[in-house]
Amino acid sequence: MRTLLLVGCTSLLAACGDDGGGIPDAPGVVPDLSTRGSCETVSGPGTEHTANVTAAETWTAAGSPHRIPTNISVLATLTIEPCAVVLLASGVTITIGSTSGPGTIIARGTSAMVGGSLDLRPVTFDAIDRSAKWAQLYVEALGTLDLEVAAVQYGGQPVTGEPGAILVQGVAGGTNGGAITRSTKLVNVLIEGSASYGLNLNAWGALDAASRDVVIKSSGGAQAPYAVRVEPGVVGTLPVGLVATGNMKDAIEVRTIKTFMRDDTFVDRGLPYHIIGPLSVNSNADGAPLKLTIEAGVTLAFEDRVGSGIFVGSSTTRQGILDAIGTAADPIVFTSNKATKAAGDWRGITFRASPATGNRISHARVEYAGGASQTSSFGCGPNTNDSAVFIQGTGGDQMPPASAFIDNTTFDNIGGMTVIVSAWISDTGPNFAPTNTFGAATGACKVSRPRRTGTGDVCDGGRTTCWP
Repeated sequence: MRTLLLVGCTSLLAACGDDGGGIPDAPGVVPDLSTRGSCETVSGPGTEHTANVTAAETWTAAGSPHRIPTNISVLATLTIEPCAVVLLASGVTITIGSTSGPGTIIARGTSAMVGGSLDLRPVTFDAIDRSAKWAQLYVEALGTLDLEVAAVQYGGQPVTGEPGAILVQGVAGGTNGGAITRSTKLVNVLIEGSASYGLNLNAWGALDAASRDVVIKSSGGAQAPYAVRVEPGVVGTLPVGLVATGNMKDAIEVRTIKTFMRDDTFVDRGLPYHIIGPLSVNSNADGAPLKLTIEAGVTLAFEDRVGSGIFVGSSTTRQGILDAIGTAADPIVFTSNKATKAAGDWRGITFRASPATGNRISHARVEYAGGASQTSSFGCGPNTNDSAVFIQGTGGDQMPPASAFIDNTTFDNIGGMTVIVSAWISDTGPNFAPTNTFGAATGACKVSRPRRTGTGDVCDGGRTTCWP
């Protein structure tokens, strides 16, 4: 796992690099946006905004503070100047765009070297009263948000719907399978003091590919304790240089109610991914297998819930590929998200409808799995499939997978009677035992043999049920 560095680049800018605009090139090294930098002190009554923005306008630094006492919508292009300050009242949301039309906020501060010193001029969104936090910048599916050298402070008060200081909404709400919407660009952005998520990517709303260097600090609440919340399918859009520090949970919550996703990559951003509910690696339409890639060094921690875990493929026509290849130095870790962990905290990894060619788990650690599967017939007695890994065959479970596609992986603290269940019917098939390591806190049966052909079942005494 990489360790990202959060510093004030005022003194380190020359060392960490400069792209000409003063923004550091090194991911995870950003200017100290919690200060006003070179901006003049804001004083006076400023400008109050109570009406929706329906024609192009600019909020200037000179007109600051721009006070927002009630919810407003931006339905045209709103430009916010460097050094401008926007102050929002308790519970207030700025909605950008709508479900039927566009709207845009462009708020770009500046960061440049002048006479050997950093001239930092951020745009600031803050609370009128920090003890009464505002709600969110809500980017609707047809809206766009462009923040650069900007601070979003003391928002995130939970409202109806999804919370978060910045909420990026897509078109694939609920169980819908719409297109991914990359509507928001965040470059050198600080999100601080949110009462819920700092950043929430909902319904396959996502960040622009140019996004980088986002710092989320001192955020989270009982309803939404994580720095970031995201759905499977857009996890790979999280920015390089993502830093979380001092939040209620310095982690990325991955949560969805969908039983499908899009091709995605869990990139090593230096933060663990906490998986809430089942993670289904398959499409919602027949076709080529969908692929989930997990990079070396990534940790996936699963909640304690019936059915929690990874489910690869849903049928022979809607297959999935899990490509989880770590290294000896940076293994991939599949674990429990409980503070005090125990065997059986989460269900495990299930390959359904026969693993497609390309599935691979290598140089990984699987721990605290083996929770209740609520299925039976293949695992070693008493007639249970509770295990860390469950691998089905095809054609009524007749055909085995082509190869032992799990290797160099350590299993420990596993619930159930079996660690890896060979859930196909055959007198042959790959043996997953020799190329993996099984800790002391695992069941007596490390890898079950497949059910034999003919009458009887795996535990009828006809032959040994576990691979040696």
